[in-house]
Amino acid sequence: MSSYVTDKPTTVLKKSNGAAASFPLPPERRLDPSSSTAGFFQAPPKLENQFHEDTALRRVLACKIILRPQRTATWRLMAALRAVYLPSDVQSSIKPDLSRFGEDVLSQKVLKWVADAEKNTPYLRTWDTWGRRKDELVTSEGWRKLQDMGISEGMVAIPYENHFAESSRVYQFAKYHIWTGSSAYVTCPTAMTDGAARLLSNHIALPGLPANTRPVLESAYRRLTSRKPHEAWTSGQWMTERIGGSDVSQSETQATYSPETAQGDSLHGIDGSRLGPWLINGYKWFTSATDCSTTILLARTSSGGLSVFYAPMRRIASDNGFQLNGITIQRLKTKLGTRALPTAEIQLTNMQAYLLGAEGQGTREISTILNITRLHTAMTAVGLWGRGLAISRAFARVRRTRGKLLIEIPAHVHTLAKLHVEYRACMHLTFFVVTLLGISEQPLSSTPPTPKPSNLIPNSQAVPHLLRVLTPPTKALTAKHAIAGLAECMESLGGVGYLENEEMEFNIARLFRDANVLSIWEGTTDVLADDTVRVLKGKTGTQVIEALQEWVERIGYPGSDTEVGLGGESAVLWDLWTALRDDVERHGVDELRMRGRDVMWKVFDVVCGILLFKDAWSDGDTVAREVARRFLRERGKGIGDGRVDKGMDWKEAVKWDRKIVFGHDPITAPKL
Repeated sequence: MSSYVTDKPTTVLKKSNGAAASFPLPPERRLDPSSSTAGFFQAPPKLENQFHEDTALRRVLACKIILRPQRTATWRLMAALRAVYLPSDVQSSIKPDLSRFGEDVLSQKVLKWVADAEKNTPYLRTWDTWGRRKDELVTSEGWRKLQDMGISEGMVAIPYENHFAESSRVYQFAKYHIWTGSSAYVTCPTAMTDGAARLLSNHIALPGLPANTRPVLESAYRRLTSRKPHEAWTSGQWMTERIGGSDVSQSETQATYSPETAQGDSLHGIDGSRLGPWLINGYKWFTSATDCSTTILLARTSSGGLSVFYAPMRRIASDNGFQLNGITIQRLKTKLGTRALPTAEIQLTNMQAYLLGAEGQGTREISTILNITRLHTAMTAVGLWGRGLAISRAFARVRRTRGKLLIEIPAHVHTLAKLHVEYRACMHLTFFVVTLLGISEQPLSSTPPTPKPSNLIPNSQAVPHLLRVLTPPTKALTAKHAIAGLAECMESLGGVGYLENEEMEFNIARLFRDANVLSIWEGTTDVLADDTVRVLKGKTGTQVIEALQEWVERIGYPGSDTEVGLGGESAVLWDLWTALRDDVERHGVDELRMRGRDVMWKVFDVVCGILLFKDAWSDGDTVAREVARRFLRERGKGIGDGRVDKGMDWKEAVKWDRKIVFGHDPITAPKL
């Protein structure tokens, strides 16, 4: 065997016979040994303000209208309708707040709060020094600071202040999207508080509300919707028991009417309101945000019906201190993610509460909360995913492999481009359904008039039907996309992405583990698929199909893509819709429930396809057009032979990949 000896820096190569051979390194490649303080150190990526950097968010909230004189009158009309989710005057009003907030959530102060909340997780002090039961739930300073920040920023208050009427919800959730990645999941109590506030406001508006109940609910409502952290309340939402999660019909929690219990001057909540005349006894298996001030819960009355109750978490004790309102915190849950969020099992022993609505109407009453919390869950999904994609984009701009930045490597960017197409679809779907929610909450007289054929917003009669049928798929499938998408984002950083970094701005692993709960709470994927089928085949199923049909015909009619330059993709939209409609009309409810996920995905594909198609049509943006093309061709028949886009040269496809991920002007020219 030959050998090579040198006292110069060497590299090891293989000879033709398989033996190792060492050769001198050229002078320009001679390196000193690395150490903990010397050698290569990766330049950290820089996260930018997502309000400005996230193209999907910008397009959802865009107020820039591009009018092209060479286009037809139809095109100019569509450009004028570019601001689908927010009118231009509202955009101008909220832009400074969202821009400022986008900077705040990435500040070192906020990120340190996140790190503290993640490191110092909640714990329970069950006993005092002398053996007395105390059940004191201890949360970190970071968690409390983030709670206060969300409250003062109006994460619950904005839609109830209602400064922008039906657009208030879009404003709220745009801010919520920016907030999610830096919130350490204080968004969970935010969601439940929002739902509780809406439910209480509905009951406060009823003329038949008992006189002794009204001031209690009004006091709670003021605190739930306050921006002042020292007086604001948060709410829980207690439904899950050991016997069932999404199936609440078998609840073992009992409610007994006992008006004499509410008599006397010593039984008051911490706001001075008298405690309720119903006594609740039972065991709740999951109670998230157990540090809340109030709760909405389900219990069964003597009539056997499932009913909804409102109760304060604490009451004034005999020594003028505070004590839990008939609650024993049994233990805190240990979870994969959402570690900063306290989740507990609790025993209820004569918890005093108020009945909301009629006995036996619990399922109907709680749906008000579920419609809102499910949209919060969907926005959490796209918010976490959006932050993960932002980290991936930033990393691709600074990380080199084999002498090239990741932004220059076609395979890496192609994977990111696929994610961004689906992300844009989920963003448009979520904000569209949020828009429907905002419209539905306004008095009928203030809702938009019957729209022109080119307007995305349906007529007022169709809004409740579309809101009802689209909420379950939106929640379920944004969660599925976000979980898978964040796994890809984590992988895009290599080993660093898998680390639980203490620098919270780069910790995709945290985002990923937190996202995994999204497909479970507020209804698992199969539960929501079943709900979707029940809507399509239920009492109002015909009206729902008619509302969808009318909307699809106005927005995605065949041939309407001629001016967009999509090349016939609206025909794919029509094929998707007719396949869904025929499937629902031709098959029985039991069969459809068995393959409910397929039905739900069909709804998702139709609506997202239309929204992306409309986005491309609205202002002639070439990247939006390519996003719509890819989404529709992926869903359509006769997809190409594995290339990005049938008929497109692969080098041209790479250029479009880069534009989809990094915008029209990527910082580095492609090297192909």
